[in-house]
Amino acid sequence: MFSLSNKVAIVTGAARGIGQSIAVEFARNGASVVVSDILPGDETVAKIKKLKGNAIYVKTDTSSKKDTENLINQAIKNFKKIDILVNNAGIFRPGATESVSEDDWDKTIDINLKGYFLCCQAALKHMKKGSSIINISSVAGISGYSMAAAYCASKGGVRLLTKSLAAEFGARGIRVNSIHPGVIDTAMTKGILEDKKQKENIVSKVPLKRIGQPIDIAGPAVFLASDAASYITGEELVVDGGWIASL
Repeated sequence: MFSLSNKVAIVTGAARGIGQSIAVEFARNGASVVVSDILPGDETVAKIKKLKGNAIYVKTDTSSKKDTENLINQAIKNFKKIDILVNNAGIFRPGATESVSEDDWDKTIDINLKGYFLCCQAALKHMKKGSSIINISSVAGISGYSMAAAYCASKGGVRLLTKSLAAEFGARGIRVNSIHPGVIDTAMTKGILEDKKQKENIVSKVPLKRIGQPIDIAGPAVFLASDAASYITGEELVVDGGWIASL
């Protein structure tokens, strides 16, 4: 039921962290994977091939329409179809609202929101009944957080982009869902988690009393991509150790 055998998946932001974990777990469950990132994806491809899986790397700036179209074209060229798209590439540039630069705002929206739209727009032309899109949002797309206006706005946008696409493409049998991680131990959160006081403060608010790991997001992604979730669309799956539940 959870098998991804014979499916072709694209995972953006897959060079490390959550994206890498999702790509590897997809391969472990039988999918061929297109590893997409602006960073080198050789490590992720090597991990997949070590599992005897099938993967290619396509360098992609998801905020560029030209790059996203090339990503989709390369997937079709190499694997002939697209069954799964995971939009995960993102950035986090925290800062007081009064001092956030226009460039930081634009870059955050361009990568975290426009990039998701561009990838969906290009991929949906090739996706058929039974296909699945998974957008990695954040708890910051559901609840507001101080010093993160651009990030919260972008992730909130992803939440409703997901619901809009689910409503539009459901009749074609294409499912679209979002995953909303809490604080996950990745390069993006390194600066926060290296501060012992900040880390302890976060853990104190999480009922499961630990920081999430990339694999904690990969499992739910496998589920949503699989036939086990064939009647689930337009939903937001919060994976935060209970953080929001305890607010």
